[in-house]
Amino acid sequence: MLQKVTSGLRSVPKQTWFGIGITLFLWWIFMNYTRWPAVQQKSEILTVLASGAPNTFTEIMSREGWPYWLSWIPTGVNMTDNNAIGMAFAFLIGGAVSSLVLPRGMIRKLLHSSGTKGSAYGGLLGAPLMMCSACSVPVALGWKKRGANIETTLGVVMGAAMLNIMGLTTIFVLFPGPTAWGRILASVVLVVMLTPLIVNLLVRWNSGQRLSSTYLEEQAKRSEADSCPVYNTAAEDPGWAEAGRLAISNWWSSSVAIAYRLFIPMTGAMFLAAFIRLMLPPGVVETFMGGGFWAIVLISAFGTLIAIPTLFEIPLVLGFLFIGMGLGPASALIVTAPSVSIVSYFMLKKDVGHAAPLLLMAATFVVGVCTGLTVEYLAELYG
Repeated sequence: MLQKVTSGLRSVPKQTWFGIGITLFLWWIFMNYTRWPAVQQKSEILTVLASGAPNTFTEIMSREGWPYWLSWIPTGVNMTDNNAIGMAFAFLIGGAVSSLVLPRGMIRKLLHSSGTKGSAYGGLLGAPLMMCSACSVPVALGWKKRGANIETTLGVVMGAAMLNIMGLTTIFVLFPGPTAWGRILASVVLVVMLTPLIVNLLVRWNSGQRLSSTYLEEQAKRSEADSCPVYNTAAEDPGWAEAGRLAISNWWSSSVAIAYRLFIPMTGAMFLAAFIRLMLPPGVVETFMGGGFWAIVLISAFGTLIAIPTLFEIPLVLGFLFIGMGLGPASALIVTAPSVSIVSYFMLKKDVGHAAPLLLMAATFVVGVCTGLTVEYLAELYG
């Protein structure tokens, strides 16, 4: 057994070890110096949210002097500035993952699980990333570039947004039990059940059969043809110095390519979010979003469309609760806001097609409505 493990480790290309080291180092910096301090500062944001202010971020551009209907411009600039670090890490980590050089056999074994197993594996890969659904797309596409099937790819996106361990823990601490359990159940349903179901339906529509091993092999060959070299034997593996140089070069090239492709849509999402929030003053929330079927439907649609930073659904929903939102709509928002959005759709459609992200958005909307209605019913039933 030990001999097999040792032999397996020796077969891993040197460039892979450099790539893994770069990925882990970036992830450690991201968690230790940006994500955890941001979580600790959430309570400061809540006070601003409770006042109904349209901007809850630190400002590099003041809104003073701007007409009210144009104040979304400086707000969008401030939101982009506050998310710049997260976006940069998304590009860098995505570049590291996409440039990994892995043995072909390892790729197929780890990333070609189909159905529920594939999406669950992707969800587990995504859970520790601590990224929003939009920021996790570069990482997920990096796995896809290495040969991952569509269930795993989408599972990474959904898992990063919905199975965030720190987020789920915080929700349990701050929210009523029905809302917290509703978020947990909705997350599992979306990642483990609905994601593979959607993929299976798409494959049936496109080919009239389930995802087969032949299909997976064709996808792997196509992915490998567009990616960095994949070594078959140790003889093809360069020395440590050359492997290190190649790893850094490929990582940087991949990161720049991802940033070039995704910076504009991600920045546009910030300005769109700033504009939408401007349209929702506190009075509107209290009057039209206090509860009921249509309030839950409206909030679920709103949450499905918007793109928000990692864990921002927590202060966002708490802030709305403080200014009059009912528990049902709030529960719907805490499910839909972090999940796939219109931004995720535009980022994913080139690599996985139009239908998959659109159906995931529809599934998110439906699950959000069901969660909101269930929590509202339980709240009324048990007072």
